[in-house]
Parts: sequence; structure tokens; C-alpha cells
Amino acid sequence: MAAESLGSFDVVIVGAGVIGGLVTHELAKHGRRVLMLDAGAPLGLGRDGDITRMQLVGHFATEDNRGPGAPYRWLPIHGPESDANYTHAADSGDHFKSGYVLGAGGTTWHWLGSVPRMLPGDFAMRTRFGVGVDWPIGYQDLEPWYGRAEEALGVAGDHAGLDGLHGAQRTAPFPMTEIWPSYSDLVVERALAGRSFEGVALTVLRTPQARNSRPYDGRPACAGNSICVPICPIGAKYDGTVHVKKALALPQPARLETLATVTRVLVSESGVASGVELLLNDQKRTAEARAVVLAAHAIETPRLLLAGGLANASGQVGRNLMDHTNRFGSIIAREPMFPFRGPPSTSGIDAFRDGAFRRERAAFRLSLGNDGAGRNAPPEGVAMRLVKAGLLGPELLSSIRREIEPLFRVSSSTEVLPSAANGIRLRAGEMERGLPPFEISFTVDDYTRRGYLYAERAMGAIFEHVGSTKAPDFDPDQRNFSGAGHIMGTCRMGNSPSTSVVDASCRAHEHRNLFVAGTSLFPTGGTANPTLTAAALALRLAEHLKGLFDRAGSTGPI
Repeated sequence: MAAESLGSFDVVIVGAGVIGGLVTHELAKHGRRVLMLDAGAPLGLGRDGDITRMQLVGHFATEDNRGPGAPYRWLPIHGPESDANYTHAADSGDHFKSGYVLGAGGTTWHWLGSVPRMLPGDFAMRTRFGVGVDWPIGYQDLEPWYGRAEEALGVAGDHAGLDGLHGAQRTAPFPMTEIWPSYSDLVVERALAGRSFEGVALTVLRTPQARNSRPYDGRPACAGNSICVPICPIGAKYDGTVHVKKALALPQPARLETLATVTRVLVSESGVASGVELLLNDQKRTAEARAVVLAAHAIETPRLLLAGGLANASGQVGRNLMDHTNRFGSIIAREPMFPFRGPPSTSGIDAFRDGAFRRERAAFRLSLGNDGAGRNAPPEGVAMRLVKAGLLGPELLSSIRREIEPLFRVSSSTEVLPSAANGIRLRAGEMERGLPPFEISFTVDDYTRRGYLYAERAMGAIFEHVGSTKAPDFDPDQRNFSGAGHIMGTCRMGNSPSTSVVDASCRAHEHRNLFVAGTSLFPTGGTANPTLTAAALALRLAEHLKGLFDRAGSTGPI
């Protein structure tokens, strides 16, 4: 018996996160018939029966473990929260630490919201520094799309402070002025004024944020709730449901199906994609399409391609998995820092993101924490420890304040070079949501570890200038790191079909109407949180698709 069809569409988009939502909205408002499919639950869309933001906030409030997955663990399908949720291959030297969220809005449900741009040097690592690979496009190709992405997401930032950073010129101001600095930001800024480390000025800059510093696009200004990871309770921080909802509210709305796992991209013998096969309510369905866009994150997208044996003549599908590996140090400052007032990080030091040193060691970005000592000393953990010690009432409150108020941390987010040995591959085992299981191989190389060592020294200098009542707290094991949640690579773009999966327009080299969007496209990761770059590429892809449809007419693949 043939699978029931959901119908015929101009485009089927797999994944309803920030990237799928942006591409869908752009195409649907251009009059295209678009079907979005997401394996996760309907989150925060405002429709009857959907899971509301307040339900998610309520689940977070009742969780003992308030990690990034706290509000989402009860969902019928949720993504892996940490390395404990992955199967690692026998040849994996390290564990891959970063997870993701399955559901409408995707991983932006628990992202921090920091959206710096990549730098010109990040796009030309091989040419400039002799490591990694070059992108098929440069910073200037993407610069106007960065501006459009900042407008779409609603980015608050300091245009004057960031214009020209490491050669990254800006042609348009941010749509909103910067998020106000935290109290500790100002303490650190005063302590570092005129200071440098090995000849590099320790200049504090405001981090661009996809959160509102004023009411914007129908959403309120940030109220400083300090739980941006794992969830903004009021929607001041952008998440992918913003554009999913916009696409569903158009005069000719897009269609969204959640709890719908795409199990196969349907491709003809000539290599033309004709649609997808999926599981919806445990029933096999199909959807016809003139073009297919895979926007299902940098693990689920290559998993789907590998399952169908598609777009992999280069052998690069699933390879070159990257993240920004994080390490941090913390101190008990000499003066109160008053953390947990505002977002977890609003300022940073960008001086170490680029330079000739990248020939020998990794670049990194330093984030000034506004969350005490981070997850090593969460307020609820401190409070429970003191309660168990017998403290109650005013004595408990004063003890909590005494322990937490002087805490301050700095984290380093360090680049990882692409490596064919790092990635995902399918393995034997029981099918999961209609897809084969996978394993991850991931090893941090010496290039990145040399970056760790230098970053720790730079952080030590910062702590010395700020002042501490004891020596800074660093993890002595240089092999330890945490994941930044920046899952990149696995379907990289490039000029050659022999070394890349898609071309500069995000089209699969082997399939004229199959496209990939999102962070899986990245040939290298640089040091910038990747969402803004992925959003800029998504808007650029949407414009390209509009042109293809306009030229192709009303029927047939584009």
C-alpha cells in the first residue's frame, strides 16, 4: 500500500528551527507553497494544543538539574543534552559535549543569544594562516546579509565599538542599542582600562545580543531574568519560533507538521529530488516538492543524507564536525561583583580572535561571566549546601550573599579546526524514529589545546587586575573542556565536488534541487557563536531560491 501524500509543494524544508523558519518565511511571503517538517514537538507557537512557553518555564522551575535541557526533558522527543546522550566511536579521543533541541524553534530555545559576526580571517584560514580550509565565499560576500540577519533576529549591539574589528567592517548599524552592561562588566572594564597582555590591549566590548534592549518586533525588552540558558521566560530573547510563527501567519501561510521525522529524501535516477518520505503519527507519509532544503542541524542533516546515500561523492558528509570548546576560570573577587543581574554574559574581550598566531595555535574569544562561578556554583546548589549545614533565616540569606556576591568567571571559547576524523557515522542497531543510529568520533587536537594554554594565561592576567582573595580556580587537566553548543561542519560548502558537499549557493553538488542550510555548511568555525552567520547564509539562500523559482516558472524542479 502506497504511503499517503501530504500534497505537493514548491519547497519542503526539513527542520523548523531558526534557519528553517527564516527560509520558510522568506519563500512563503514570496508566494511559494512551503511545507516545514520537524521531528520535535510544537513549542511556543500559540496554537491550540501546542506546548506553551510557560509550560516549559514551569518544568524548568521544578527540575533539580537545571542544565540546558531542563525545560525539555519531558517532551515526547528531545535532543541529546550532553555527551552522555551520544554513542562515541572506539576511535573517539574525546567526548563531543554539545547537545541540541528537537522541536519548533530548535536549539535557539536554550541558546545564550550572543551573535557576533565571523571575521574576514575566519573565511580564509588556509590562505592566511596555512591551516584548515578556505570558504568559497568571503566576509564581504556575506556582509550585507549579516545586516539583514541582525535586523531579522533583532540584535542589540554597539556599532561604533565593533565596526572594523579585525577588519570586519559594518555597513549598517544594529537595529537596537546595546544591552546594558552588568555591574561586574563595569568593574572589570575599570580594572582593565589601559591594560594589556603580551602587547595585546585587554579591551572590553559589548557582545551583540539577539535580545531586545527595547520593545522590538512585537516582543518585550529584556527584563534581566538571568535564565537565558535554558529559557527566556518572556520571549525578549529571539528564538526560531519567531519566524516560524510569521510564516504560519502569512496570507498564504506555510504549513508546519511537528513530530514528523523525515526518513528519506526521494531522489530520481537522474539525481533530482522529488520530495521526502516521513513518519507522522507513526504512519508513513510522503510529500512532493520542486526543491528540498535540509535545515535539521549539523548532526541530523548528515544523518539523513548518509541514510539515503545522498550528496556524498566527496566522502565529506558527516565529516569535519566542529564546536567551540570552552574552558573557564573563576575567582572570589576582592569586591562584590553582584552576579545574576541580567543575561549570563553581556561583554567580552575579542582581541585574541585573530592574528598571525593562528598559524601555530587556535584563536579564542573571552566572555565575561555574569553568572558567578557558572555551573560549578549555582545559587540553588550553594543554598542547599548551607541549608544542609543547618543555616536558616537571616543567617542563611547573609551566608548565601557572602558566598555568591564576589564570584566572577571568565570563559574562553576556542576554535576547532576541521578534521575528516571528527564527525558522525551510521552504526548498526535498532532504528530510531525511522533513522539508523549513529556514533560520534571527536578528538581535540594540539592546535586547539595550545589555544587553551594561552587563554588560561590571558584569563590569569585579567583576574590579577580585577583582584582576588585567593588564586584563580582553573581545571588543572588541560584535556577537560565543555561544549559551547555550537555544532558545526559535517556538510561543508566549497567550490570542488571532490572536497565538499554543497557549492557556494548551498546546493548539493550532485542534486540540482537539494539544498543544505545551517551550521553544517561551515568549512571552518572561527570563534564567533555561529547562529548569526547561519542566519545570514539562510537569507542569502532564500534569495537565491526565489530567483530560481522565478526563472523556472510554475512547474518542474528548479
